[in-house]
Amino acid sequence: MTETRTDDEPRFEDLPDARDADRIPAAGDRAPGHGAFAPGLAGRVGLAIGRRLPANRTGLKLAGIARPLALAGLTGGVADVEALGLKLRLHPKDNLSEKRLFMTPQCFDPEELAALGEVMGPGKVFIDIGANAGAYALFAAKAGGPRSRVIAVEPQREMRARMRFNAEANALSNLEISGVALSDYEGESVMRLVGENKGRAALETGAGGAGEAVRVTTLKTLLDEHGVEALDAMKIDVEGGEARILSAYFRDVAHAAWPGLIVMERPAVNALSTAEDAVALACAKGYRVARETRMNAILRL
Repeated sequence: MTETRTDDEPRFEDLPDARDADRIPAAGDRAPGHGAFAPGLAGRVGLAIGRRLPANRTGLKLAGIARPLALAGLTGGVADVEALGLKLRLHPKDNLSEKRLFMTPQCFDPEELAALGEVMGPGKVFIDIGANAGAYALFAAKAGGPRSRVIAVEPQREMRARMRFNAEANALSNLEISGVALSDYEGESVMRLVGENKGRAALETGAGGAGEAVRVTTLKTLLDEHGVEALDAMKIDVEGGEARILSAYFRDVAHAAWPGLIVMERPAVNALSTAEDAVALACAKGYRVARETRMNAILRL
């Protein structure tokens, strides 16, 4: 993982600081309100089919048949729909996570979200590391209510903008968004897309898509800057960088402040051969795997 930049990239001094994270709501006049991009008749028919499919692998496979119909006629590839009990503006054509929420929200990590929903409530704190378009963060902010606290960490500017719009649309004032990247060092790097899915990016993966200069810091520093003393739940999905983040966190933060619940991408799902086994690391620190789903491990302390 390099800390260098090219001359045409923004300098570190211009990068977002964790202490300047956006607290929702922000100005809401940048885009038409939710409902302006409602799917047309064909789209609604396709969605009705997809959302009635079983919440399993079979349902996901069958959804591919109805997907072209559901995507038909979307303006700019954007759709205003409801999913997970939220009003969402989704971009299903360029982000796999948003496509899943759009077409088959019943299949979107139901066990993981159920476990998170059981934890959230007044006074609870959840951090979503690698928030993508914010599905977990938005769900947790609503489930926890206004007296809970949710911090979404997402270095990609476009993903933060999408998340912010949806937080505003649902009046989620307890959601904060940080644009830093987390690792085991302090510095700066470049966040690059991995493939064509806009929701998948990693720090300096070498060959890849367009990149953004980002501030890099540790999870402890981020939490200190946000005034968070302890976590109740964490979701972490950072394309193979999980072990770097967690090793520094477990080293520097007292055991009593660790989250009781961690949802983490399973090592077998991540295609990066150099990724360390973060699940094994967490288990060595006292966590146990309560459940393995198709994509994730649900760990409890």
